[in-house]
Amino acid sequence: MRDARAWVEHLEAHLPLALSGEDPEGVHQVRVAGRRLRAYLDLLGWRVLQDDLRLLVRRAGRVRDLEVALGGELPTGFRVHLEAELGEARRTLRQLLLSPWMGALLRALRHLPPLGKGARRGLARLESRLEARWGRLRAEPTLDNLHAYRRALRRVRYAKEFLGLSTKRERALQEVLGSLNDLGVMEGLLLAYLHAHPDPEAAPFLEETKRALREAFVAALEELGLPVPLGV
Repeated sequence: MRDARAWVEHLEAHLPLALSGEDPEGVHQVRVAGRRLRAYLDLLGWRVLQDDLRLLVRRAGRVRDLEVALGGELPTGFRVHLEAELGEARRTLRQLLLSPWMGALLRALRHLPPLGKGARRGLARLESRLEARWGRLRAEPTLDNLHAYRRALRRVRYAKEFLGLSTKRERALQEVLGSLNDLGVMEGLLLAYLHAHPDPEAAPFLEETKRALREAFVAALEELGLPVPLGV
């Protein structure tokens, strides 16, 4: 795929579903399209539209994260809190998607040029960033550094797919790191909730989430051939 048309069309096709809120897949696919188009801009070497797509991805991501969190068994008070947060996140996303800003973004995306010879330089920049994240993770295997590596890895994968290159290695590594983000998001949501709402039912659930996150973190480091820090 040497141009962005398919992913711009993908984004446009899923906007009505994201607006309706009837199927979580709509918001998920809006976020996926936004991320892939950001990788396309990386290949072009463009800064323009990056901040716009970042905003779209973040707003859609907030909705998606809450929908995923609400998909499992939760303490009652925490569930009620997340449902209220999801309602507000959906309203905020809907306002964005119906705004003149969204129409202007789509018009700009429809006019993105095809990839040229400079795309390989764009990929090289992304791979260099990934190597830097890997070096940082290897020197200091922390959860934050692992998340930074995971995000850089995803960006490289999407860029390589635009260029028709194999992404077998990147996809395999993403499988290893897949469960970490959801657990990390859940921990963050719980911490924010308990900070404002002391809840004896949710406190043990937080400890369970922290334990599962530590286990997933250790498993990911071992799969990547990295040492597990003492005290984890």
